Amino acid sequence: MSQILNYPSNDEQTEQLKSTIEEQRAEIFRLRNVIETLPGSVYWKDKEGIYLGFNTYSLEKMQKVGLKTYKYVKTTEHKHVRVGKTDYDFFSQKVADEYRKNDLEVMQSGQEIVKEEAITLPNGEILIQLSSKSPLRDEMGKIVGLVGNTVDISHLKKIEEELRKAKETAEKANSIKTEFIRNMEHDIRTPFNGVWGLANYLWQHEKDVKKKELLAHITNCAKELLDYCNGILDYSKIELGSLPFLERKFNVQKLIDSVVTIEAPPAKLKDLNLTLNCADNIPQILVGDSYRLQRILINLVSNAIKFTQNGEIKLTVILAKRRGKRSVIMQFIVEDTGMGIPQEKQDLIYEKFTRISPSSKGIYKGIGLGLRIVKQFIEEMEGEVDLKSELGKGSTFICTLPFKLPLLD
Repeated sequence: MSQILNYPSNDEQTEQLKSTIEEQRAEIFRLRNVIETLPGSVYWKDKEGIYLGFNTYSLEKMQKVGLKTYKYVKTTEHKHVRVGKTDYDFFSQKVADEYRKNDLEVMQSGQEIVKEEAITLPNGEILIQLSSKSPLRDEMGKIVGLVGNTVDISHLKKIEEELRKAKETAEKANSIKTEFIRNMEHDIRTPFNGVWGLANYLWQHEKDVKKKELLAHITNCAKELLDYCNGILDYSKIELGSLPFLERKFNVQKLIDSVVTIEAPPAKLKDLNLTLNCADNIPQILVGDSYRLQRILINLVSNAIKFTQNGEIKLTVILAKRRGKRSVIMQFIVEDTGMGIPQEKQDLIYEKFTRISPSSKGIYKGIGLGLRIVKQFIEEMEGEVDLKSELGKGSTFICTLPFKLPLLD
């Protein structure tokens, strides 16, 4: 029995061939569009470094920067192309050698490389490019050349250089600022301390009522200036990161007494009672940053005096918890019978330059840094601060801070 085979007619074969050609042409067109829309100069070369193709941006970039292009192949897409040429036809020997070295590295390793490449243009300008090169393979996977994409990053490098110079300028300015603050600490704080201390001494020993009033005013003003100076210096150090964290042994009772000694005169000037209560079981010696602790307490007590018109300020120190043999949790509590802090402002008081009332009203003076410094120092000491306040009745600040105990007292 014979079998009849049906072969496509010549017309059918022709139509199939036309369809295949059209599909391939459409695919080539799509690929060409992809290449044209890719950012940067896209090109591909054979193993000898001869250009096989490129995108329009690549040619336009060469012409824009003044590099010579050649009439080699005339097509409907490009009047000037570099197909058939090598880097030695466009660039200096040095640049072309560097490009060829990178090309060979890609083709020999079979790995992509990404490098910055610099070109000196005919006008002397240096062009910096980020070049990505990958091996080009045939259908069998054999390396037959490379494909590259080069992006001009000259403007980014310029910005990078400007940022570097700006950083150097800022660091230099910070260095000058740090030195200035260091000098201020001695040259300004020391005289303020002297003026305040002397005025306070004269006020305490003066018998004449009128003179005592004048000395009280001088003492008050000197204390305010000293507080401003201390606040600005402390905050500047915080901002610059120039205040080292020093863990040293210190006598707790002596530190607390020094705070009371400093703050007792302004409290007395307002006829306020400043009392100190230390629990009997507190350790005599602690290990920690005594400077930060003293500044925390001075700021809190000073604030309490400022916002209290009558009544008392109480500083209480208790041992909250022992953590093993060499660590304790201490609480330092500052209470006042002042104006209190409105509920809606209690979350804002630790922000820098935040004040309960504007200084323009002349009621409560200050620059709004004291509580910001308190919060910062407590966080640096890995502690916590809590506030309990009732408007018209007063405020209580509870500072909970960890300390180590000395190996030997």
